[in-house]
Amino acid sequence: MKDRGKGISKGALYGIIGIVIVVIVLGGVAAYYATKKPVTTTVPTVTTVTTSVPTVSTTTVTTSVPTTVSTTTAPVTTVSFLNWWGPEDPPGLEWIASNFSKEYPGYTVSYTSVPGAGGTVAQFVILGMIEADKPPNSFQAHYSPVMWSYVEVMPQLAKDFVNFTPIAQQTGFYNLAVKEGLLAGMFNGTMFSLPVEAHRAILLYYNPQLLRKYNISYPIMTVQQLVNDTEYLASKGVTNIWVVPGGDGGWDQLNLWENILLGLASEEYGPNGGAKILNEIMYGVINLSDPNIQSLINQTDYDFLLLTKYDYSGWQTGTWSSGLANIINGNAFFQTNGNWVTEYAYIWYHVNAYAPVPPYTNWTNVTLMEQPFPGTWGNYVVNEDSIAVPSVYNPAEQLAITFAKFWDSYNGMEIWTSSGKGVEVWSNGTDFYPTTAQWYDYVTFKNISATDPAAFTISPSDESLFTDTFSAMISQALALQNGGTAYISTFNSQFASIMHQQCSEWQTAAQNGFGFLGMKGSPFADYLPPWVNPTTYTYMSNYTCPSYTW
Repeated sequence: MKDRGKGISKGALYGIIGIVIVVIVLGGVAAYYATKKPVTTTVPTVTTVTTSVPTVSTTTVTTSVPTTVSTTTAPVTTVSFLNWWGPEDPPGLEWIASNFSKEYPGYTVSYTSVPGAGGTVAQFVILGMIEADKPPNSFQAHYSPVMWSYVEVMPQLAKDFVNFTPIAQQTGFYNLAVKEGLLAGMFNGTMFSLPVEAHRAILLYYNPQLLRKYNISYPIMTVQQLVNDTEYLASKGVTNIWVVPGGDGGWDQLNLWENILLGLASEEYGPNGGAKILNEIMYGVINLSDPNIQSLINQTDYDFLLLTKYDYSGWQTGTWSSGLANIINGNAFFQTNGNWVTEYAYIWYHVNAYAPVPPYTNWTNVTLMEQPFPGTWGNYVVNEDSIAVPSVYNPAEQLAITFAKFWDSYNGMEIWTSSGKGVEVWSNGTDFYPTTAQWYDYVTFKNISATDPAAFTISPSDESLFTDTFSAMISQALALQNGGTAYISTFNSQFASIMHQQCSEWQTAAQNGFGFLGMKGSPFADYLPPWVNPTTYTYMSNYTCPSYTW
């Protein structure tokens, strides 16, 4: 067994069937941090937010053995898929399983769902299973830099994951995908997973009926307008203005912080300039010695604290999904996330989220509207979910590949997204979506990819960061809300440390040939990190990650 210098201890075993979730989550996370080089951060003792340990739900759909899959020994009849979708869309998962069985009679699909916003818990469970040499047959992963966090703990790194690039070429997805959607999770031409849908991140949600009641115009175009609206409502004695829950461990706080940052940056430097700053954060190379960047981040910090000052009652233990009811019911004004909010509203509340365009902006019966976060109208922040398949310790590898190919297919994505989940990544889609906002997002996804790819980015809360830096960043965002203005200097200092660590981990990927997103000649968002030779697309080993004292 290769020594995994960045891995989780082997004591964190995880079983699909009949295991205690407390042992998995608490043991897995603790073991991970026991051996993973930590990002040094400081968290104030202002407020302690206690959340309960989530439970794992397992759903098994049983069918017969497919004739298309055979082995020399007893055939594998079940493919397991570990995910965090179970609490969000169990009907959609069942719909995928049943249609998969129709196309491939005989497969058994076993879903194991680990709750936690954006995979904040599931990713540690997956890492623990990999370290224990018991990886899932397949698992949900963001189609983003976070995949390297799984690859780097494998004994043979990339060799121990299925490379889906030749499979995507075979199925036609490689050529027919929305281009930036294809590039967003590709490491120098290698796809460690297959996308199943694309979400749009960095959005703002509100109930138009409530805004009209207070004579607030919408859609809201700029960050300053959003700040002014918040202060206006506060002047009218309104207290529950924002929904920024704390029960997701800081994930919602990071959503708001990064959304303000992109909004301000895009207003100052244009959509491409704003996206470039978030892409520099993704690679850990944002120039924190630049006074303009320092000013931008400071303004983001202060705007973040101003908005969260008017967070809703009970925010400390709420979650993004439970908080959404406050928007729909008119008990709060604003919530920012991605279009997983649209799907959740549709699936659980039977509410259609509408796009911020006529005639919907004039309708008086709309209770939920989705718009790009103020300032980010020319950007597209993509958040794709995908299926990854380990190629070691995996008796169901071929079955899992077949399952991934089905879900990634045009028909598979149509089945999945028609349940309300995101949009197709295929470029030849039609409007089969149950909500108007989905079609609006899909058209925008294709148009910006075709006309202005440099306006694309991936947000830190959607794991443009690696697992350890992501975890540190959400902790710091929550600490900022709890600590207030007195914590800004500490937050900024810790952000600088997180950026250095992010850059350093990219060097390991680069040394192994996976140092940037996209492929040779087509980097994601037309952006190459500074360690990649723009002519040969090879790693420049003389690059040194910047260190900043802020």
